[in-house]
Amino acid sequence: MPKIELPDSATVILENITTELTANAGKTFGDIWFLIFGGLSHIADKRRAKYAHNLSIYEQELSSAISEIPEDKRIEPSLQITAQALENSKYCIEEQELRNMFTSLISNSINADFTKYIHPSFAEIIKQMSVLDAKILKKFKTAPPTGIPICNYNASEPGKTEFIVLLENVFLELPEFSLDICSTSISSLERLGLIQIPSDQYLKPLEQYDTFKSYPLFKKLKENNPDKEILIEKRVAMLTPLGQSFIKVCVPD
Repeated sequence: MPKIELPDSATVILENITTELTANAGKTFGDIWFLIFGGLSHIADKRRAKYAHNLSIYEQELSSAISEIPEDKRIEPSLQITAQALENSKYCIEEQELRNMFTSLISNSINADFTKYIHPSFAEIIKQMSVLDAKILKKFKTAPPTGIPICNYNASEPGKTEFIVLLENVFLELPEFSLDICSTSISSLERLGLIQIPSDQYLKPLEQYDTFKSYPLFKKLKENNPDKEILIEKRVAMLTPLGQSFIKVCVPD
């Protein structure tokens, strides 16, 4: 790769990032960083200072993460992985949860221990995630391999087998967020291929689903539909193989 003459400000950033890297890996990563973040002139003036501040934090976090990689584990950055990650992270660095994921992806792409887990799609997946998606996915990092209990709230006429779904993918692990937006995030994570929700599986013991019956929304649905039977359809959300690799690479402890 030909040598690129950098302005003083960019040189400082690159020196900070590459101090702990081998010469070849450091130069490759530094060149990719400059290609992606070489200029901020496209950002509106009113956003420039805030963006530059977050970019500085991002650079410091990357420097710290990379410096922690044992020297004998450092490998030259993959242009495909690192360039995509830096490019896509431009739109997410103001959100700490997503920035942390990009930091993990980029630093782990330079660590030989993670080579077998990394996939080129990871940068695009993070780009499509919301902060809530990231928070929910982190719950799966510490969850049992069997998954996390979820359910659907359904309504049916007494004595009939047909039902309508009132709320799908009810997730109670983040009570500070509404069930509606958690439901949307669960559906999005499923769409991204990170989790799966088998239609014929649920967890045992069944007492794990008791909290869904005591949740205020369930009681409200029963009050608002006195002529219907409100049912809980037991489900389970679990990581896919792609999701398992994604969490190893992109979701920090």
